[in-house]
Amino acid sequence: MTMKKLSFIFLLFVTVCACKKQSTAKKTGQEEVPIKTELSDATTLYGLVLDQNNTPLPGIVFSDGFTTAKTDQNGVYQLSRHKKAKFVFYSIPADGEIMVDENNYPLFYQELVSKEKRIRHDFKINKKATAQKFTLFAVADPQCRNLAELARFKNETIADIKVNVPKYPNVIGLTLGDIIFDTPELWGEMKNAMAKQALPFFQTIGNHDHLQTATSEDVGEEGFRKQFGPTYYSFDRANTHIVVVDNVMYSEKQTYRGGLLENHWKWLQEDLAHVSKDKMVIFACHIPFRNGNSVNHVDYYSEILNLLSTFKEAHIFAGHTHYQTNYIHNINGKEIFEHVHGTASGAWWNSTICADGTPNGYAIYEIEGNVMKNWKYKSTNYPDDFQMRVYNADQVFGPANKYTYVFGASVNLNLSGSGWIVANIWNASKYWKVELFQDGQKVQDMVAKTSRDLWATYYHMEELGKTKGSDFDKTENHFYIGKLSGNVNTANFEVRATDGFGNVYKANNLKVDFSGIGVYN
Repeated sequence: MTMKKLSFIFLLFVTVCACKKQSTAKKTGQEEVPIKTELSDATTLYGLVLDQNNTPLPGIVFSDGFTTAKTDQNGVYQLSRHKKAKFVFYSIPADGEIMVDENNYPLFYQELVSKEKRIRHDFKINKKATAQKFTLFAVADPQCRNLAELARFKNETIADIKVNVPKYPNVIGLTLGDIIFDTPELWGEMKNAMAKQALPFFQTIGNHDHLQTATSEDVGEEGFRKQFGPTYYSFDRANTHIVVVDNVMYSEKQTYRGGLLENHWKWLQEDLAHVSKDKMVIFACHIPFRNGNSVNHVDYYSEILNLLSTFKEAHIFAGHTHYQTNYIHNINGKEIFEHVHGTASGAWWNSTICADGTPNGYAIYEIEGNVMKNWKYKSTNYPDDFQMRVYNADQVFGPANKYTYVFGASVNLNLSGSGWIVANIWNASKYWKVELFQDGQKVQDMVAKTSRDLWATYYHMEELGKTKGSDFDKTENHFYIGKLSGNVNTANFEVRATDGFGNVYKANNLKVDFSGIGVYN
């Protein structure tokens, strides 16, 4: 072969490669619009942010998961990419549309795959008028381990959500972790279950969402990240900032503790530094805070609570426990309300209830501006006003074995005499007023107690054979006692519970059998 031919072949090869590189760059569209900002020498990750009219958007907070930066007047953000960064993403502004993919999943991030020294990722955010009212549907622990449980999640939880979404304005879904139950083979199916719904679902990672065979936090999160993107991020609606974090510090197979890693804590501080103090902040995580002991969120516990207390109002959303409780922190003269949610899966799909007797379900939060205007616990397959279950304290739910299954027994609530009733009001807090009426006349204000739900406990312990002292065996503080005259079973009574927003819920029937506990009626 002559040198002339060799030269021709070489030039042809170079030309083909160049054309291929050019077409690839053109396909991404990331170099089509020139930027008007001079990049600093330290910038290794940047991009242009435009609205639907191709107008640059200033003031949008971007992050690589380690540091943050705002877009300038030209709509350009600049970051020094961390070597472990997996995504570039932005905090969705209140006047920005929640951009979604073809399955209606939020799409506020792009994966970082290029190894080039300086890379560009552009974004488009459609601008809209800021809605002052919106609604959060908080769904804790779907936690499906097989196709049968996945079917229940779709046919019970998702079906119930579909019915209720049209009743509220601007509804957003937010899971609170444990989407799967150590079953990475179900990731695709679980994602599909929440796809193409009338509400977009944001996701939180839980301990069972980590790959249980992983030997590190980073590897353990791979399945979640592949489906949903970053494990910590934020978005604004109205005058409220919602920040979602991974507070499961995973070390190896099902070995973890609650808290934030140092880099997550630094990111949280940076994220909240961009938030004005007049906003309400909702801090969404998987593991509860409560008193900060070893089974709760531990690392950076006080630091996070102190930081949250600097905002007008703050709430913590958590799951993990499979029972419902409200915990109030008093920090720097301010109350931070922690909502530990009853779960979609209840007691791990073994029944239709959680470990404390709370029905399977999810929470609905109605928000206006920077104020929580209303919230309720929505029991799956029950009407909105189903907020309690009432028992005769003398009823024997089953033969004594692991426990004595009578509320009034000396080993339980120790109620002397007859006429006592017990109400399990799962979403109650100190702001609820619970009254007992008989024959139309008020008898008394009912008294809050801590107890097991012995109806639920009997079913789980004895009918299903669960272990005493296990996660199926829980006491909680949302029980109320009151005393009636005469025969409880024939009494004309009403328990009237008024929540902190003035909503009144009533019950006038005793739960005397196990109908609806294993499967819905």
